[in-house]
Amino acid sequence: MILRDIKGQSMLVVMVLILASFLLCSAVLVMGTNARKIAAFEANQDKAYYIAEAGVEKVLADAKNGPVWLRNLRIGSEYNFLANNLSGKDYGEGAFEHIIVKKLSEDKKHTALEIECRGKCGSSIKRIKVNVILENVYPENLFRGLWLADDSSAADNVFNLAADSYFAGDVMINSGSHITGNIYCRGLVCLQCEDGGATEIDGDIYALGGVDFTGAGQLSIKGSIYVDDINKAPDELRDITIVLSAGGLAAKIPDAAEFPALLSAGRLAWYQKNAGFSQLPLVDSAVMAFQNGIYFINGDCALSGIYSGNALLVVDGSVTLGNLIKSAGADSLAILAAGPVSFAADSGDIDALLYSAGQVNCSDGPDIRGSMLAAGLAGPGGTINISYDRDMFNSFRDSSSWTTCFVRVTRWNE
Repeated sequence: MILRDIKGQSMLVVMVLILASFLLCSAVLVMGTNARKIAAFEANQDKAYYIAEAGVEKVLADAKNGPVWLRNLRIGSEYNFLANNLSGKDYGEGAFEHIIVKKLSEDKKHTALEIECRGKCGSSIKRIKVNVILENVYPENLFRGLWLADDSSAADNVFNLAADSYFAGDVMINSGSHITGNIYCRGLVCLQCEDGGATEIDGDIYALGGVDFTGAGQLSIKGSIYVDDINKAPDELRDITIVLSAGGLAAKIPDAAEFPALLSAGRLAWYQKNAGFSQLPLVDSAVMAFQNGIYFINGDCALSGIYSGNALLVVDGSVTLGNLIKSAGADSLAILAAGPVSFAADSGDIDALLYSAGQVNCSDGPDIRGSMLAAGLAGPGGTINISYDRDMFNSFRDSSSWTTCFVRVTRWNE
C-alpha cells in the first residue's frame, strides 16, 4: 500500500509538471504571437505614415508646376487630388485613403495650401496635415517682360518693348520709344516728346506717381492712363485718364518687395545642391543640347551660339552673352545670374528669359526675345529691345517652372 501511495504521488507530481510546462509553453506562444502582431502593426503604422507622406510629396510635385487645378481653386475651397489626379488608390504595400488640398490664401507671390493625406497599410491608418507656402508658383508673375527693381536706373534709355514693363520708381520714357505693352510704375512716368522721334505707347499706363510729358514732339497713347488723383495727369491727357482708388491702383503694380529674390544665399546653395549639371553642354553639330533640369555654373560665364532643349541655367557670377538663339520654337532657356549681365559687342539676338540679381548693361542694344528682370540698368544708356516670346514662356512653364518655385512648410501635424 505504501508503494502504491508513492507511485500515485509520483504520477500526480508528473501531471502537475506537465500541466505547468503546457501552461508555460502556451504563455510563451501567446506572447510570441502578440509580439509578432505588435511588430507587424508597428511596421504597418510606419508604412501607412510613409504612404501619407508620399501623398503630400505628390501634391507638392504637381503644384510646383502651377497646374490648372491650382489656378482655378478658389481661396477657402478644397480639391480632391486623389480622385482627380491619381489613377488609383494603391501605393506600395498599401493605399492612399484620402488626399485633399485646400487653398488658404494667394497673392502675386505666395500661394498658401493645406494638404491632408491619409495612408493605409493593413489595418493601420495614418493621417498627415501639412500647411505650405509656394513662392513664385506661377511663372507669368516672374517673366513679365521688362522688370526693374532699382528706381533710378532707367534714365537715358529708349524703350522698344513688345512686352509689359514694370518700374519700381520714376521712369523717363525718352523720345523714340515704342511700347506695345502696359506700363506699371510705382513712381512718375515722364514721357519725353522731343523732335528726335515720336513716343508711342500702345498699351495702358498705371502710375502711382502720375504721368507727365515734356517737349512739343509727337506723342501717341492708344490705351488709358490710370492714376489715383486726376491732378496727377496733365490737362492734355485728361480725356484718356481714369481715376482709381489708391489701394486699387497699388494692387495692380508690384512693389519692391515683390521683385523675386531668386538668388539669395540660401537659394543659391539649394540650386547648387539640386543641380543635375555643373558644366555647359558640349556643342554637337553646332548646337548646345540642354537637358531638362538645372545647370549650376560656379563663377563667371560666357555664352553664345544655338541651343536646344529646356533648362534653367544658374550662374554664381557674372554673365556675358553673345548671339544666343534657340533651335526651335519649343526650346527655352532661363538664365539666373547672381552678378551683372552684359552683352558682347557683336551680340544681336538673345532668346532667353533673363534674371540678374545685379545690373544689366544694355547699352549695345541687343534684341532680347523673352524677358528681362534686373536690379537695375548699367551703362551710359541706349536702346532696350525686348519682345515677349509666348512660345518660349509656355515651354518654360510646362517643363521647367518648378525650378523657380520654392516651398516652405509652416506646419506639419500627424
